[in-house]
Amino acid sequence: MNSEIYKFTSFTTSNCYVLRPFGNEICIFVDLPPDLTEPLDYVNKNNLSIGGALVTHGHFDHALGMSLFPSNIFMNLEDEFLARNPQEQIAMFTNNNFQAEQFNGEIKDINEIPYQFIKSHHNPGHTAGSTSFEFPELGIIFTGDFVFKESIGRTDLKTGNHSEMISSIKNVFTNFNPDYEILPGHGDSEKVSIISKDNIFIREYIND
Repeated sequence: MNSEIYKFTSFTTSNCYVLRPFGNEICIFVDLPPDLTEPLDYVNKNNLSIGGALVTHGHFDHALGMSLFPSNIFMNLEDEFLARNPQEQIAMFTNNNFQAEQFNGEIKDINEIPYQFIKSHHNPGHTAGSTSFEFPELGIIFTGDFVFKESIGRTDLKTGNHSEMISSIKNVFTNFNPDYEILPGHGDSEKVSIISKDNIFIREYIND
């Protein structure tokens, strides 16, 4: 399976990926940050057809762009209330009076994803519904804020849970194919094997 991946980094530092898994005009978004103009312009300029979006979790820097997105949105519904109610998150991070529009559109559960080649992994810890999306035929995994190249997602935010994060690292991350590439919600990508070796947080919790 051939593919192309376009990566856009939002002003919130979160990554939005536009993936063309079939090598044709159909693309899939992974995460929807507030400023979706550039990724949507990329789609229009390349005459692509949007096949939906996979949202790794409900934090505003990954989901606030849902109101701009013109196709189906798939998410673990344990995070739906976070995605629909971003105001408290924004107030905590920005400490200003910015008013975010509440999203009232449809959010589909990840069990409704119509593509059989996508494998989802529930990895709570950063949020209750935090989910990674694996494309086995491409050898890539989108982890959102679960695992980064050099760190892991924080667990002190709403619905975060440190014990669940440790469990997810031990029972989900350790089952990822070591040859696959991790494409995280922030920062650069890296191979699973390299992260397992060099990420001090991963090493600590695996060996705990």
